[in-house]
Amino acid sequence: MKNIKYKQKRKLTPWRKVSLASWKPTGDSSTYCLEEIVMDEVKDYCSTNNINLNSLLIKALSKTLEKHPKINSTVRFWGIREREDISIFFHTAKDAATDNLSGIMINNGHNKSIVDINQEFLGEIKRFESGHSAHDQSKKIVGLLPGILSKALMNFYSFVVYTLNLNIGVFKSPKNAFGSIMLTAVGSLGISKAICPIAPYTRVPMVISFGKIEKKPIIINDEVAIKQLCTFGFTFDHRIMDGIHFSDFLYCFKAYLTHPLTLENE
Repeated sequence: MKNIKYKQKRKLTPWRKVSLASWKPTGDSSTYCLEEIVMDEVKDYCSTNNINLNSLLIKALSKTLEKHPKINSTVRFWGIREREDISIFFHTAKDAATDNLSGIMINNGHNKSIVDINQEFLGEIKRFESGHSAHDQSKKIVGLLPGILSKALMNFYSFVVYTLNLNIGVFKSPKNAFGSIMLTAVGSLGISKAICPIAPYTRVPMVISFGKIEKKPIIINDEVAIKQLCTFGFTFDHRIMDGIHFSDFLYCFKAYLTHPLTLENE
């Protein structure tokens, strides 16, 4: 059974071949960016429509990926393959004591209404809190192994499900387990800004964090205004995209957040 549905293999430019040859999956291929985004319109929209902020961000990211399909890709066999599906993995955790970091997946949010995404998101959060996460079975397998074998297992898992593109039952893992992009709400922990690493076994092209929303003075039309700002931290795989691709992605994402009504009206 295939793990992910891919489009045709992308024809690589000479620079993209050099990029693939230059860096490992994480660490030296990771590029980082911090960006403050005005959130007043988003906050008003969510409050008026009784929408969870995380649901709106998932919708905005899904729509942005739809417009920038080259970013929605995985490195396989020294090539880059674009994914057919768009999926956002949202990190979740119960508390520090249980040390249980996991996540939920929202698939193809670009084709769903914000209301539908919100209902699905809240439902998945309840499933996680009740101990019925899609990743529970696979985490039990990891828990049975001695720590010294964990890295070897994750490397083998990544090779099978991403390089070979096979989803086999022994891993007890859902298909496309980590999605197109990973999103983590560090603001819910009281953190203002963070840069998060890309876990090598996930093969995602980007991890995005967003901090707590804070009122700050900014200059608009040469005048000081108090706005609600949120700092987003982006870590992206330089083998898959360059600054010019990321800047287009960021411009589109920011446009959705500053004009959230366009998410439903396009």
